[in-house]
Formats: sequence, C-alpha cells, structure tokens
Amino acid sequence: MKFLSAVRYLQGNQPNQKASGFRFLLIIISLFASLSGCALDYELHPDTEGERVTMTIKVSEGLFPPPMAVGYLSTICENVYEGPDVFGNIREQRVAFKRRGEGNFYDADFAVDSGGMCRWRVAYVNFGVRPQWPERIGEGAVVGTGGDVLVVFQHNNPDFSSEGVKNVVGTHLDIKNNYYPWLKDVSKKDYVKRLNLVGEAVPYQTYLAPQVRNINVEAVLHAKYVVTSKQPEFKGMGIHPAFIYPDGASGPDDSDTPDFPTLEAIRLKAEANR
Repeated sequence: MKFLSAVRYLQGNQPNQKASGFRFLLIIISLFASLSGCALDYELHPDTEGERVTMTIKVSEGLFPPPMAVGYLSTICENVYEGPDVFGNIREQRVAFKRRGEGNFYDADFAVDSGGMCRWRVAYVNFGVRPQWPERIGEGAVVGTGGDVLVVFQHNNPDFSSEGVKNVVGTHLDIKNNYYPWLKDVSKKDYVKRLNLVGEAVPYQTYLAPQVRNINVEAVLHAKYVVTSKQPEFKGMGIHPAFIYPDGASGPDDSDTPDFPTLEAIRLKAEANR
C-alpha cells in the first residue's frame, strides 16, 4: 500500500519556531559531520519500555490484514533524508499483524515515542484489510483497492481538513466496518479484473484521535453481495462506469465508485425477508 497522499495530507509548510534553534544546531552538526566523514543518525529508536498503541483486528472469512504503515513526525528534523520510507519530516515504519493461532483475530502494537536525535513521535497509523481469495468471488480476479482506515494522532498541517474526519475523545477507539466486493473490469494492455472493497468512506475512513492508545477493529465481508462494473469504452468528463448491483439493478451513473448505502439497503432487505 502506498500512503504518500495520507502523508501529504498531514504535513504542513509552517516552520516550528520552538524547534528552529535546535534545527540550526543540527545544521551545524551536519556540516561538521559531513566534513569529518561521520554520519548522523536519523533512524527511529522506539522506547521499548515506553507508551504503546495496541491494535486488534477481527476479520470475517475471506479477509486478512496486510502490514500497516505507522508514521512518525519530527518537529526538529526536516528533509534530512529522502528514501522509500521518508517523506519530509515524516518517517514510516511497516508493522505486521500477528495472528492468534488459527482464529480470526490479529494483534499488533507500536511505540508512541520513537526517540532518536529527531525526537520522532507517532503521527498516524494507516491499516486495513484485503480479500484473501479474490479468485473465489471472481474467476481470475486479483486484489484491488479499498478497505483502508487512517487514524491521525497529530499533524502539522494548518490546512488539515476536518471534512469527513471523525473526532475521537479518550483512549479507546472501536471500529466496525462492513465491506462489499466490487468486481471491476479494467481494460489495459492486458485485461484485468480487480476485486475492490466498497466501504463507508472513499478512499478511507479517517479518525482524529490524539489520545487513543487502544484500537479494536471488526471487518466484515459480505461476500454474497457483489457489485460489478465495466470500464467505459470512452473516457471523459462525466463518463462513469456502469454498475450492476446484487439485486440486478443498475446505476447510479454519476460516480466512479459503487454506492455504499445502496449496497447496505439491498443486504438488509434480503436479510429481513429470510
């Protein structure tokens, strides 16, 4: 998963006055280190005895959680190192979930403070679920997009948008998400059928949770309620895929993604008629 858009969403361009003096000192130290042939340490150094965020994900059959991305923010170090896991003053770390035996629970945890010269502190965690066997829902299908959640602990973006963001008070966050399979035909050089997950929010649910230290998630895949779509023959403004919903109805044709409330209504009606 690529979370660069989430990182940019959290970053700001305003300088931190409190840290400006320390940054100036770092510049002097960096120059001295470069001249002397020494390397500065911008790595993460989590405090193994310090405060941690614990996570538990319960998944229904057909889902699994891939490794999550934990982002650490520094108000001291800016653009000190560019690499595959560093975006300006944010450094990312991949953390894998551990399955409990043969059950459907997965656990993980990560440090709040990651120390080091840059005084890294957790800024966000981006996690989610993916289809485990896409070919069981659509012959030849491969894993697509969807199923992501972003929990923000802190940010330094003065233009941080609160639209669609759920504010969380306290140290606990409980999330239950319903997902529906979306078989999407993609016409490229080689024909591809992707199995995406349709959830409540696009592209992902976002929570602002500064004090949260325990996250519990339940992800449910309603595998019987499949929505399909075909890519339009011609692309252009106002041209969207044609969706076929589980009850055989088509539309609406004013969006690039299936309508989550429509899928929910179809499932609830079917369950009520059983």
